[in-house]
Amino acid sequence: MPVMMDQTSIAGLSTNDNILAGSQWEYLPYNSRVEFGLVGDANAIDLRLDIFSGQDILMENGRVSNAARMPVYPDDFQLYDYARGGERVKIRVRNANAAARTIFWCVRIYPA
Repeated sequence: MPVMMDQTSIAGLSTNDNILAGSQWEYLPYNSRVEFGLVGDANAIDLRLDIFSGQDILMENGRVSNAARMPVYPDDFQLYDYARGGERVKIRVRNANAAARTIFWCVRIYPA
């Protein structure tokens, strides 16, 4: 089971079009169940997320908790989808504040 996990700082009043860009698992190698764990920093109210799994839009202009830590399984893994091999997994993050904000994220991929 591949896992992508990191924290990403989003500059003030900017957008990161895909925090998974460049990962080996950004494009799924096989049919998969994909689970998303997302948590923001203490000021996460300023973050807006769009989450895509292939052509499926799982979240649009969504918010995350402000727990300021890496996602905990299963508590912070509220989104999942089934996707085909070759489909792209994408998490777009917008920061609506002038100060930088951090998103803590984890994507778990299970062969389906």
